[in-house]
Amino acid sequence: MKRCAVVAGALLLVAATVFAGGSKDSGKQVLKVAGLKGAYGDVYWQEIKKGFEAANPGVEVQLTIEAQVEKTINPQIMAGAGPDVLYLATGRQDQLTEMMISSKAIRDLTGLLEKNVYNENVKLKDRILPSIMGNGVTNPYAGDATNYMLPLFFSSNGLFFNADLFYDNDGDGKMGAKKDGKYEMPTTWDEFLALGELLNAERASNPNTPYLFTYPTAGYLDTMVPASIAASAGEAVVKQAFNYEPVWEQAAVKAVFENLGKIRPYLLPTTVGNANGTGFKDNQQAVIDGRALFMTNGDWVKGEMADTTPAGFNWGSAPFLAFSKGGERYGTVNAEQIYISNNTQVPELAEKFILYVYSKEGLAHIAKHANGAFVPAKGYDEIAVANGMNAGAVAGYKGYYDGSAKVLIGSFAAATAEGVDWKQTYCFTMDSVMNGSKTTAQWLEQLKTDSAKLKAALN
Repeated sequence: MKRCAVVAGALLLVAATVFAGGSKDSGKQVLKVAGLKGAYGDVYWQEIKKGFEAANPGVEVQLTIEAQVEKTINPQIMAGAGPDVLYLATGRQDQLTEMMISSKAIRDLTGLLEKNVYNENVKLKDRILPSIMGNGVTNPYAGDATNYMLPLFFSSNGLFFNADLFYDNDGDGKMGAKKDGKYEMPTTWDEFLALGELLNAERASNPNTPYLFTYPTAGYLDTMVPASIAASAGEAVVKQAFNYEPVWEQAAVKAVFENLGKIRPYLLPTTVGNANGTGFKDNQQAVIDGRALFMTNGDWVKGEMADTTPAGFNWGSAPFLAFSKGGERYGTVNAEQIYISNNTQVPELAEKFILYVYSKEGLAHIAKHANGAFVPAKGYDEIAVANGMNAGAVAGYKGYYDGSAKVLIGSFAAATAEGVDWKQTYCFTMDSVMNGSKTTAQWLEQLKTDSAKLKAALN
């Protein structure tokens, strides 16, 4: 959800000492855990509670897991009885986590990362995927390398497709041709475009053959473009592009837009006409219906299209394409954080709880009961398949778990210049290229012109 610009002033003034949490009374330790009840539900939290209490006799976990959890816990916080452990991402309307950050009310977790997860000889820092650490999601204070938050769930932004068209669903989660030999999963741009050519050839005799690609709106290229530049030219060039440096003449950058232009013959014909606020769902439905194989999107599409997705359909996702066989592949991710109140009265117990969540036992509860949630934890892909998650869907995340895919985190610097609509230029020009009213050369020239104006505005 988009962040609100205003946070209640009274909450912003709350001192860190207000955030007192669990307590010890009658010989029983109480741990208060609060979190969002979203698409993942709350059953997994109930299972984690039971498992943690069984592993720690004499401990009671009090859960507050609600869709609008802020409304419940804000009064508790103001009364000095707030939760000890919170699962609540930044970016929500009430901005409670942002308030906790600004009030210095979250606990330093650097030492916790050196401790072993529950019942295993594995340090927490070695369980969490390193590619999701060391950024604003986990280190919220600029210039501070200290970890205050941990990524509990992450969702991918990449290529989305019908997993059953590309993967065996026999439990091993391996990529490859389906047993009926339907399609091979492309990993490079050359393979991707070659598949488009194959589909076009097949359509001559079978008009029901899907097209290669669609997109909900061209705005969804805001993740595909930077990730593709990273794969082609490297992350350093992406950082330059994010600051409007003149990178658009570089051959590796030009290749990104040239490849996007090459999609035109393989694009679902109705894409551009529906690529707007009223028709975008038809482009998404095209993947479900088998009219298009791939689209760029994010994990939210599963919930967004739930009402028109038939039973048994299995979404797959994958990082964006490499520019050579075995080359780097990038995806972008959204992460949701878990953290500890800085003034919990039971800090050791709160830390033990988090170590339990990231243990194999805790991860199994999530995989089995959290409605397809993905945790950025090493080995979670195997745990997920073992606990009933669709192997094809898990295979789409394998690149993040085995290290073959990299995570790109960052965005264009905030800047304005007269006559420049930057997202229109770098994303929505795709519509003009796809309908033939502009060339990729014109696209690159506009990028060069507009970025120069924005760079001047930054200086």
